[in-house]
Amino acid sequence: KKNKAHYPNSREGFRQFCDDLGKIEKAQKQARIFFEDVLDLDIPCKADFYRYIQWHNMAFTTTWNLGIPTLVVHYESYTTSLNETKDALLEFLEQDEVADAPPFVTGKTYREYYTADEIDAVSKMAERLALRETWQHTKHYFGH
Repeated sequence: KKNKAHYPNSREGFRQFCDDLGKIEKAQKQARIFFEDVLDLDIPCKADFYRYIQWHNMAFTTTWNLGIPTLVVHYESYTTSLNETKDALLEFLEQDEVADAPPFVTGKTYREYYTADEIDAVSKMAERLALRETWQHTKHYFGH
């Protein structure tokens, strides 16, 4: 990012400063338009869905930036293959099983809390805000 001191005190420097400022303002306007489209969606508890998406975005970004190994476990894996999922998690964490796993209560989707239009709106919001990796791992929860 340039500050005013990096521009020559001349006609050309002034023009370059104004041109760069215009590019920044255009980018800010485009960002507002993008987010207004998402923020105008009619979704109950919209902030919670935003946090859900951002949590996943930040988790993927952090692990990429730090170069740390990851294991992605999907909710439904506990329902369809609890023991295999548990074993994979213990192996990934390099831990021994020291006790039986607690019972897992399946089927918590809460889709009946939302109308079809609201589910579509949540899906649109998630697709727009999610990083590619986040979307690939979560889109099936939104009916994709």
